[in-house]
Amino acid sequence: MLNLARRWSDSEPVAVTQRALSAGFDGIGLVDSPRLFRDGWVETGRVLASTDAALAGPVVASLGLRHPTTVAGALRTLEQHHPGRAFTVVGRGESSVANEGITAPTLAEYRMTMRSLRELLRDERGHDRLPGRLLGAASGPRTVTATAAELGGVLLDVGVDQATVARAVRLARETEPTTRVWLFVRALVVDDPRSAAAAAAPLLGSCAMRMANAPDWFGLADDQVAAVRRLAEAHDYRRHGAQQHTATDTHGGDHPRDDSRDDSGVEDDDDVSRLVRRRFLLIDTAPAIADTVAGLASAGIDGIIVAGALPGVLDRLEALGSAMRAGLARRTPPDPTSTERGDLA
Repeated sequence: MLNLARRWSDSEPVAVTQRALSAGFDGIGLVDSPRLFRDGWVETGRVLASTDAALAGPVVASLGLRHPTTVAGALRTLEQHHPGRAFTVVGRGESSVANEGITAPTLAEYRMTMRSLRELLRDERGHDRLPGRLLGAASGPRTVTATAAELGGVLLDVGVDQATVARAVRLARETEPTTRVWLFVRALVVDDPRSAAAAAAPLLGSCAMRMANAPDWFGLADDQVAAVRRLAEAHDYRRHGAQQHTATDTHGGDHPRDDSRDDSGVEDDDDVSRLVRRRFLLIDTAPAIADTVAGLASAGIDGIIVAGALPGVLDRLEALGSAMRAGLARRTPPDPTSTERGDLA
């Protein structure tokens, strides 16, 4: 799936969805951050009605901003109109709560909200109305465990380090082996990997926040934690997930690119920026991306959602879709007898 972040001035989601489907993607996620982007629920209805997308829905729907009753009602309505195609990933909220001055729910509060949502989405016989199509976003180990227990499905946002992804998959299925596990991937096809720094800059702070919240999980050394936290704190949520474009970009939007500053607030490609980029972003040639995706998927991933917020993603969408499909086609089943814990470093 491709996740779209469409500002009000951007090209409209139905047209981009048609391009994504032609490029080999199966479905579309739409960001749920009302102050920044078009309403993901309304646009989901339009996408499902106007395209052949196998799956579509808000990614990530903010349970820090929306009551579970309204989320469940919207999902049931979409499912009634488009059986088998409604899909969503929920989360505590990031830009959606930060831009409203709302404190994100604690993990305990979030667990109760997820539990309530799943109950609201069960039918009279106690069966899930959206089997395998309700996931929760999770980055740290406690959230991975809680989300797997409450929803039975997890979207891992742990970067692209294969050892970390493999550990996260095992943790998600530790109690229930049938838990659905998807992976969120920030990927971009480039001809020269040395151009990665500029492309990654708008999302570095958001990625750093995940690492700063669980430094042991992500294997940060003591002398790295403070620097990663500073990078996270510099992230500008007023521009979170919004692509910056050149004047000639006809696919992503018409807001100008500001080369003097990136969303992370970091001007230099320093060691910590390279660390976060290496762990969280897959910016490389198409063959290299296919190789990495094959390894990631072989950890037992059921599906991949690709971030659409990296500058340049829509310009190289066909190449990215082909690389993703090539990698997924080469995955091998995980070894069920393996006890390898992976290298945290």
